[in-house]
Amino acid sequence: MKQLSPILMLLTLMLNSPTVRAQFLSPYLEDPDLAIGYVDSCASFWLNSYDDDLGGFYTNVNRQGEVVTSWGTNKNTLTQSRNAYGMARAYQLTGNEDYLDYMEGALAFQYEHAWDGNYGGWFEQLSENGSVIGQTNNRQAFFQHYGLLGPTVAWEVTRGAGHWNIIEAGWDHLETHWWDSREDHLGYYDDGSYGNTNFWGKSFNATVDAMTTHLITLMLNTDDPQYRERYQQVAHQVRDHLVASMPDQAIGFVEHYTSNWAWDTGETMTIMGHVLKSGWCLAREEQVVAQDASIPDARALVDDVLALGYDHELGGPYKDYNRVTGEMLMWGNPDTAKAWWQMEQAVTAGLQLFDVTGDSSYLQMADETLHFFMRFFVDHLYGEVYENRTRYGAETWGTTKGNGYKGAYHSIELGYYTYLYGNLFLHSNPVTLHYYFEPADTARSVHLTPLAIGSDELVIGAVLHEGTAYPHYSYYPRTIDLAAGTGGHFTVTFERVDPGIVAYDQILAPESSRLGANYPNPFNAQTTIQISGILSGSAEIEIFNLQGQVVRTLSAESGKTIWDAKSDIGEDLPSGIYMYRLADANDLTTWRMLLLR
Repeated sequence: MKQLSPILMLLTLMLNSPTVRAQFLSPYLEDPDLAIGYVDSCASFWLNSYDDDLGGFYTNVNRQGEVVTSWGTNKNTLTQSRNAYGMARAYQLTGNEDYLDYMEGALAFQYEHAWDGNYGGWFEQLSENGSVIGQTNNRQAFFQHYGLLGPTVAWEVTRGAGHWNIIEAGWDHLETHWWDSREDHLGYYDDGSYGNTNFWGKSFNATVDAMTTHLITLMLNTDDPQYRERYQQVAHQVRDHLVASMPDQAIGFVEHYTSNWAWDTGETMTIMGHVLKSGWCLAREEQVVAQDASIPDARALVDDVLALGYDHELGGPYKDYNRVTGEMLMWGNPDTAKAWWQMEQAVTAGLQLFDVTGDSSYLQMADETLHFFMRFFVDHLYGEVYENRTRYGAETWGTTKGNGYKGAYHSIELGYYTYLYGNLFLHSNPVTLHYYFEPADTARSVHLTPLAIGSDELVIGAVLHEGTAYPHYSYYPRTIDLAAGTGGHFTVTFERVDPGIVAYDQILAPESSRLGANYPNPFNAQTTIQISGILSGSAEIEIFNLQGQVVRTLSAESGKTIWDAKSDIGEDLPSGIYMYRLADANDLTTWRMLLLR
């Protein structure tokens, strides 16, 4: 592949990227790094509800983070899994290893008490000491999927063998019992009996929640094709049934079905967050698989909400509707309502779909919703977010923060993706995430893909191990090589690049190139650029910033050239990604380096 100059490369990137709004309503899209502090605040709130004596997070939590004992002292499976997710993502953004300890504590409680050792799968409700409540009750796919949420992200962050063993057990249980393999009726069943003797129904939850809880992470971070195949099969069910039902509804889609995918006419509610979430999942499939099959349906889903279930004056989707009549369901509320997790879906679906299509209406939806959410849903006194707000942002249905369905998941996921999408999709800024890999007895190569994006659009820009530059990684395809016994805290910087030129560094550097990598990289203030072969006396090295501007021109010297990270006018340059090349028509190789002051 022909090497591109930095200027041409950046012009290509700008020409092929969606146009970003010049100004955002939400400061969190103007400066996505603000999401780190928001996530830290949310995560620290939930620490108040952790049981240091018996382990695990309490389920019912009030505004201040205290246990609502009148509601019961449960520590349900969903709570452990969702809070473990929140702790893992908080660690990734902040590097605070205390969050990893709470993640492990929640999952240890879940693994010990919630897994059914006789029949497989997850029990749904647990008492304070981990005793199972309703052991022989029927089970729902929703809880089986969400039981894998925390373990899957914990494995993503740590690559721990214990987490992987649970994932394999949960996956095997789902595939063996819950997956309907009949050719004309593929999909996950919605309900199952205790002992795995009978399964029935299909639904939005059984379908789309499989994608968001574990399939997306396993598809992105493993080389096993079964996860991608299953994700695509489930996406087909979204298109063939949920989306296909939309033309016959006043709003939204049919959410409940028989085992044979016939509509359940007795259930008429459609939820705007479900419609948006389905659009988000189809847009993510498009980013990864890139077959264009999902985009029209992803747009149809989100456009339906924008046309019929969205507040264009104040921002954010409304809550629930009757799909047959189109009437908003008020639930006794004197004012129209909005829910915290549905707001998240408007932000994530909007940003993902904007990146795929370039349609600014999706970016506007994400921006307006995020602005409303940060002003009215976030509790700026005690931290975390409220469950519901009225259309105008006032309290409705109380101020409690935790219950059988609400934990740390959606609020922290919103911040996590705001940070990633805002930087990578909107500003083309690098992002930094923290990992804590458990050591293993054998050498391994760890593959990292933190979000749904074209495989050749994301590279690793730099890696630190325990604060020191770590050279054993590949920019693309984003792997870190770990020797036997190597583990600990890794800080990884990811960058987005234009498709087709992911390897503008050493990966495609011709053997005849005289320009080599710099060391150290990352570096603070000074780095050495390696040069081989004989140079003419006038040979120069040009150093560019990410705007394509030449910030320094150095006289190249055979063997090595030292740069002290100053501009041509002697000013210290700020931290960031820089590129350099040998200013020679016969050598077009370009390399990257990361300055960290």
